[in-house]
Amino acid sequence: MTLSDIQRRIKRSKQSERDGGHWLEKHDGFDPMWKHVASSAGRVGHITGLQFDMVSNHYTAENKQVKLPVKFLQWWMQIVDISVTHGKDALLRIEPTNVLVGPRKKAPILHIITEDRHAELLRKEKEYDSYCHMDEDYHVTPHQRCILR
Repeated sequence: MTLSDIQRRIKRSKQSERDGGHWLEKHDGFDPMWKHVASSAGRVGHITGLQFDMVSNHYTAENKQVKLPVKFLQWWMQIVDISVTHGKDALLRIEPTNVLVGPRKKAPILHIITEDRHAELLRKEKEYDSYCHMDEDYHVTPHQRCILR
């Protein structure tokens, strides 16, 4: 791999992080606790030692721009296509069987959804949170408001 190939790959990787950070900021919001650390795109990957690339209101995120193993891509595309056929949302659940060394003996199960579905869930979560916290004009708690709804 030539130096220019490596430079292009690094540039694409950084742009992918920026795009991911902008997406998280748009859909999840910026975490004010990170305002002096994160870039305007919510990127923190430029700071060594943090071990993640982006931060938002609810997420610490790691961004990977990679060619997927063929089998993994086949599973993902199969469920995406089938979900469209049936008018449903796609979910790929992966339960790793790898044995880990250290305090965590088992890797957490992955639930993989599309970017559009994730945006929709974040939007609904924001709507729910704003509805449940509009209690200043009423004499009910946020919890009561959500139950009454």
